[in-house]
Amino acid sequence: MKHWRFALLFAIFLSCATLHAQTAPAAPSQGAQRSFHDPAYRITFNYPANWNFTRRDREISTFRLDARSAARTTLMRAVVSMPENPFPESTFSGAYLYFSVTPHLNDAACARQAAPAVQGRRGGESEIAGISFAHGRNEQKAICTIERDEVYTTLRRGTCYRFDLAINTFCGEASGVRDITPQELDAVRSRLEAILATVRFDAK
Repeated sequence: MKHWRFALLFAIFLSCATLHAQTAPAAPSQGAQRSFHDPAYRITFNYPANWNFTRRDREISTFRLDARSAARTTLMRAVVSMPENPFPESTFSGAYLYFSVTPHLNDAACARQAAPAVQGRRGGESEIAGISFAHGRNEQKAICTIERDEVYTTLRRGTCYRFDLAINTFCGEASGVRDITPQELDAVRSRLEAILATVRFDAK
């Protein structure tokens, strides 16, 4: 009799555990990714598969408007942009990650692109994915727009590799929407930084 009761209780316990496993929410999964590889400059990074991508300037954005501290000899190699507005009731208007290079620079000149002396700002250093970057911030205000740019540069083989994490907003007074909050800006910036964290140079 005792064995029968024990078997019944075990069967009930097993059924409950199975039901919980079937109804418990699945762990969040990483979204699909695409990979960009630049064979000329031997660098690769990943980006979300649903983001916009191009190697041509002015197709989805204008490099010189967002990366204002770039040198005249800087070459845009690729740009990805967020396809949707994650905060449609805010003044958010776009987010971009640009990859560009400037050949024939030294380390000091490369670092100055991240924090130009003309703006009177001191740059810092950041290590991302094992790569040491000079890191600076630029902000440009125009008529009813604000362009925020996080700039990361690193020198390899005499070439300055540059990444611009640009977030653009517009004024909400005329449109009737609210200003984007610092927390929302951080959320967008984190998505751009997640792409930067995948950067890797080809093995020599």
